[in-house]
Amino acid sequence: MWRRSETLTPAVPAGSQKRRPATGSPRRLAAAALLAAAIGLTHIQLPGWPFLAGSLPLAGLAALAAAAGGCGGSLEPERQATVGSEAEWAWLLDAKRVLDGKRGELAALGGPAAVPSPPADTAPPAAATAARDRLAREIDVLAQQLGRRLIAYINASPPVEGEPLSARQLAALRMKSDEEIVVAHEFIARAGDYRRAGEIYEAALAADPENPRLREELAHAREARYMSAERFTRATPGMTAEQVKAVLGAPNAHDVRSDPGRGVVGWFYPKDASGAAAAVWFARRDGTLTVYLCDWSSLPVAPALAAPGPAPGPEKKPPDAAPSP
Repeated sequence: MWRRSETLTPAVPAGSQKRRPATGSPRRLAAAALLAAAIGLTHIQLPGWPFLAGSLPLAGLAALAAAAGGCGGSLEPERQATVGSEAEWAWLLDAKRVLDGKRGELAALGGPAAVPSPPADTAPPAAATAARDRLAREIDVLAQQLGRRLIAYINASPPVEGEPLSARQLAALRMKSDEEIVVAHEFIARAGDYRRAGEIYEAALAADPENPRLREELAHAREARYMSAERFTRATPGMTAEQVKAVLGAPNAHDVRSDPGRGVVGWFYPKDASGAAAAVWFARRDGTLTVYLCDWSSLPVAPALAAPGPAPGPEKKPPDAAPSP
């Protein structure tokens, strides 16, 4: 995953002399980042161009790198092209193409670890799991490398305040936005965290406000964060966990409750900010965890919430049912 540890240079005020920010070499930036963490520096907000939470601007890292320049060792032994050059842009395009291809391969293998699912009766072959994990690590390394070099490329030629972006600047910014969308999707897939995904989209829109895809993704995350009565009716008793994910989305990992002794699992979907939640309960039948109860009026999520016993037959409470006592 691209850990979003760098930030963008602020737009150059119109009429002022354009100056390229000091970005420093990746080795020095890495050393500076370690130094910054060691002395407890926090992020610095830059006006006119968004920064990413928990980070230092590249110019600040470069200044720290000058102090850390005596550090030996190679922290990032990768080929470096001239920042802002045609060769660097070609590398970014090729890296993005390769990365998207590997992500497609990973999706075909089942994707990265997602929200905790009910344990399956048969585990996937060890060889298949090892291949998926190895591919996931390759993707993580390449995504981080792409992220660092893309940020450096954008910062090498920052936008001018009040002037439109050039075609190349816009293409680079859209590539960055696409990577932000991938990160947000991972938060959703791994933990059902639509709130965090929405924050990522909002931050990306601050830098790329005219991006229609970002706006669509943000609208979807806001809509999916809370469960509606209409959407909840799509889940029915008899469905498997994967079928519930397909119609309701993955629950937040913190909102999954299980009772191994009874063999039941509850997925809770918040309905609003008050803490009220709808619940989907699974029980093992014929070796498969299957929905036995869809409870729109479940109690607010709480660690000590007791699981209702499986009903003799399929049961589904209507969305307008009275709250459980």
